[in-house]
Amino acid sequence: MAAQGKEEISMDSEKIASLLDSGDLDTLTSLLSSSHPADVANLLNSLSNEDARKVFDILSPKDASEVIVELNDEAKELIIEEMESARVGEIVDHMASDDAADLLGVLSEDDAKKVLEHVSEEDTAQVRRLLSFEEDSAGGIMQAEFASVVSTATVQEVIAILREMKDEYEDIHNIFVTDRSHVLIGLLPVRKLVLESPQTVMGAIMETDFVTAHVDQDQEEIARIFKKYDLISIPVTDESGRLVGRITIDDIVDVMEEEASEDIFKMAGAVSEDILSMSTIKSAKTRLPWLFASCIGGIIGLRIIGFYEHNLGKFVALAAFLPVILGMGGNIGTQSTTIVVRGLAIGSVDVSTLWRIVAKEVRIGFIMGLTYGLLLAAATSLIYPANPKLSIVVGFSMCASMVVASAVGTLMPLFLFKLGTDPAIATGPFVTTTIDIIGILILFNFAAFFLF
Repeated sequence: MAAQGKEEISMDSEKIASLLDSGDLDTLTSLLSSSHPADVANLLNSLSNEDARKVFDILSPKDASEVIVELNDEAKELIIEEMESARVGEIVDHMASDDAADLLGVLSEDDAKKVLEHVSEEDTAQVRRLLSFEEDSAGGIMQAEFASVVSTATVQEVIAILREMKDEYEDIHNIFVTDRSHVLIGLLPVRKLVLESPQTVMGAIMETDFVTAHVDQDQEEIARIFKKYDLISIPVTDESGRLVGRITIDDIVDVMEEEASEDIFKMAGAVSEDILSMSTIKSAKTRLPWLFASCIGGIIGLRIIGFYEHNLGKFVALAAFLPVILGMGGNIGTQSTTIVVRGLAIGSVDVSTLWRIVAKEVRIGFIMGLTYGLLLAAATSLIYPANPKLSIVVGFSMCASMVVASAVGTLMPLFLFKLGTDPAIATGPFVTTTIDIIGILILFNFAAFFLF
């Protein structure tokens, strides 16, 4: 498929539907074959389910294998749920092993078994092995296809091997060098291969200082390694050091997008979901547990306010300041948490520097709190000039609330990370609810000290 502007094929979705209705499949086939797989995938998303299946059926197995990897899991399942196993098998035969495993992973075990009956034994073995690993591990995202040679192979022999493999692999970034037991001992970038003498052996020119990934490593950790060392690909080894696969940068881009989306959803107190594909009831069910913490926190806050009800009755104006104090505390707490969660994700924040990070965020919270505390106190003195003590209470409360919120927003994700829990869940309901409760206690205790 040739590259083509995404906007052009997207705007032609009505024309595509018209071509389907008129039966002009020759024109449609020509249009699809001249378009980039990503553009065709975008087109499928804009069509009705029935028309999307019809368009996909027109694609050749090779073109279909390139298009289907651009679709999300829900779209993949929708497209292939009524497709014959033989047709799916033909598509799988043209896919890289990692993409084939992803495709079969969205099917039921029985459906996947039927598809694999139409796939070669070698490809079936590769796919089954990849499916045996955790989905978010290095083994789950690696490709089983890679170029490897023994250390005694000459440059001339390696080039001949690469030429034989040109139809099997679309891209080869590094040649992996192993011993006779397939243990990885070195690698050589392809670009350096052409600069060496034909009779030079790989053992003499291979790089022995290289980075590897273990099959059980988490995909997020692999993404950090790619970023740290500016890698294009990385070899994957098992517990014995044997070479079992490779991970390429295009897989890592998908991982980064997936992990970033997952963290954003968690920080919002929701789950990663497809906006259109998930039903209203299912979406509501997945969000209910996250909001439970907010509800419980609100009830606790209500009970605290009830405890100070006699003071509130004496000075009703205090109630007017609750929203602004709690809101500012929640905002700065969320800012601190977001910075820490992001830093942990990309490796710029180290738990060993815990107190330095906390101290910095608390200092920032104090500067922000002092600034807005003075501002709120000044505004209060203008609104309630007859009671200067009220200005002191709300000013101190604002400052203290923001300082505490900065500390809570920093400590909670670090604490969860230390426990081995995903720190992204610290934001949203958990941090804001905790800060609200603390903010209520601060305001009413200051009020009890200064006003009553």
